Amino acid sequence: MKRNIIQLAFMCVFAMLITDCGKTYMEENQDNYKATDVIPLVLQAEGPSLVLQTKSYQFKVTYDRAGSTWNWSAVDATVKSVSSDTKTATVQFNVLPAKDTALVKVTETTAGGVTSPEKVFKVKVKPFCPLKNGMNDLVGSWSGTDAYYYESTITTTVNNSTSLKMNNISVPFIEDWWAETVVEGGNCIVNINDDGTVTIARQHIYTTEYKAKQYRYDIKGSGTWDNCGSSPTMVIKYDIYYEGDPKGIAETYSSYLDGHTYLLAEITLNKTKSGNKTFVINRVNSVLRKPEKR
Repeated sequence: MKRNIIQLAFMCVFAMLITDCGKTYMEENQDNYKATDVIPLVLQAEGPSLVLQTKSYQFKVTYDRAGSTWNWSAVDATVKSVSSDTKTATVQFNVLPAKDTALVKVTETTAGGVTSPEKVFKVKVKPFCPLKNGMNDLVGSWSGTDAYYYESTITTTVNNSTSLKMNNISVPFIEDWWAETVVEGGNCIVNINDDGTVTIARQHIYTTEYKAKQYRYDIKGSGTWDNCGSSPTMVIKYDIYYEGDPKGIAETYSSYLDGHTYLLAEITLNKTKSGNKTFVINRVNSVLRKPEKR
């Protein structure tokens, strides 16, 4: 009997201790939490830093917070639309700012109604001058430099309403610096995009000959076009690839190309917008070291 009484007393004390312990630290903080306790900050967001006047671009918040919404505004630009989750804004740069820079701003408001400081994108706005006659405005011979150190001998013809056939890009480089003779081809298709960019999808460009053996090459690149000066201009970054190889010549032999991992063509059409001839840049001799041949 005495033993039973002791056991009963022990159980009562144990039960009282459990009751007295109350809630854990985590439980107490969860009970005391208020939505207004969150101090928000726009943590991650992305958007272009260079745009063309008249064009629209997307700016995005790239993180989630339950219950939050995001508010977008702009200076010297117009917020055209915002996605249903408010994380993405489409902004049109319909004016040219006095200092060439527009501002896109975003804030976060939490479920508790607390609003963050502004996250500000500084966006340089470049003038955009559309082509009046489509691809015909970009047809002809182009002067400048190709692969950094070679006089441009590039010519273009119309391929279709959105692309040109470009002849001779990289040929001086492959025949002089790479020391192979082009025996077939020399053309590639260049897409002229409405946002002021150009793209060269990977494609065959030419077949060369070296020590009585033939080699096939591809080209791939991208760049920009500009029609706002007296004559159209293009800047194209590209590389030349052995057919099927994932890595191009410039990237492979960048140590021989002053560290450049791509080739660069900077060219101007040899006629003004009225059709008058402009200038021709003199050839610059190559000063690059060539790699050992195969």
